[in-house]
Order: sequence, then structure tokens, then C-alpha cells
Amino acid sequence: MDLMDLMDVMHGIQGTAPALAAEVPRHTGELARTGSTAEQLWLLGGVALSLTAAGVIAVAAVRGRNRDH
Repeated sequence: MDLMDLMDVMHGIQGTAPALAAEVPRHTGELARTGSTAEQLWLLGGVALSLTAAGVIAVAAVRGRNRDH
């Protein structure tokens, strides 16, 4: 690529820069929208279920250790 080709590319980029800048979303500082109440309850139930399952596994692992000693 010679200097003229590079200059042509640079001029092409300069022409599209304002259009690209206009497409960038602006951050307004507001929180993202959340789902409906039903969706939030399902997600909360899933988190509670996975934490309960992790607790049950942890208790079973501790009980198994006490028998080995």
C-alpha cells in the first residue's frame, strides 16, 4: 500500500466517523430495565434452590468426613 492509498482510506474513514459516532448509545446513568415480577420471582426461586442444593451437598460432605475418622 502506498501513501496515496493510505490517504484515500483515511479520507473514507473521516467521512464515516460522524455517522458511526451517532450510532453509539449514550449512557444516561439510569438502571437497566428489569423483567416482570413473575420473571424476577422465578429467578429468585432458582437462586434459592441452587443455594439450598449447595448447602445439602456441603452437609452431606461434612457428615461423610466424620465417619472416616
